[in-house]
Amino acid sequence: MFLYLDVAIHFNSTTNMTAILSWFNKENGTSPYIITVGDTKISGTEGTLTLEGAKVLELPIKCKDLTTPLQEIYFSSSIGFAFAGSTLIGLNVYCYLQTVLSNLGGLKQNNNLPDYKSIADKAKEVLLLYTTSVRSVSELMLFGFCPKYKTPFICTIKPKSTENGIDYDIEIKEQFSDKVDVLLIGDKKKEIKEMIDNKLATEATPHPLNYWRAPARVLREIIERNEFDTIGGNLQLATVSLYRFDTYSIVMPIKGEEPKATMRFRNFDVFDDIGKAVGECHVSINGMVI
Repeated sequence: MFLYLDVAIHFNSTTNMTAILSWFNKENGTSPYIITVGDTKISGTEGTLTLEGAKVLELPIKCKDLTTPLQEIYFSSSIGFAFAGSTLIGLNVYCYLQTVLSNLGGLKQNNNLPDYKSIADKAKEVLLLYTTSVRSVSELMLFGFCPKYKTPFICTIKPKSTENGIDYDIEIKEQFSDKVDVLLIGDKKKEIKEMIDNKLATEATPHPLNYWRAPARVLREIIERNEFDTIGGNLQLATVSLYRFDTYSIVMPIKGEEPKATMRFRNFDVFDDIGKAVGECHVSINGMVI
């Protein structure tokens, strides 16, 4: 499918020229998992709109048995979703996919499950529809473990110009070495990749944890230094293992009160801004030190 739009298509007024980084993490002492980080800045034609934007999200997948009126859920899991470019498109594609993938039907006795390539194809179809409707573009990233084959994957869906207009390319990485190998969407890909390579070269031997979390540290440093106008706010981070999606707050020192620290989730303070309680429960978003 091709979109017969002006090839010089502009982002709409709410843009998210961000940085999203994803890689397969093989820290010692853990089961391998995918880790994805992004910044939280969303900009518009008049400048920064928010420094607390949501760009890395959980995408639930549920399959219900169509052989009975009760439609029992026989499979439930999650993968990750992230976007860069048009915020309007990115969030609406997410909402559409969230509904579709939470309402898959099949035969429990056959254990019918979606595979990661089919999920990527569906994401591209929805993205093309919104690109036509909104007349803007966005990049997507899907990451996690395939519901059908249980194998890790990271998928990027990026716009390309063709003779007929705008189309999207799907690229899927499914083979991972024992080294950090980062996939990126968003702005300043070349510059960020070079910074990550330089960081990895210094972290490979001294401290394995620093090596495997080096891409997140690079993005944090970019934000702290205000390196690029399009990237800012704070880090948002999520991990996906075979059976679980986890979103994390970032442990941050309190300026002027070090070594005291707090936790920030999408740049909101978990304790002061969000509050600790929801009725009889507590907000328990785990924190990660980067």
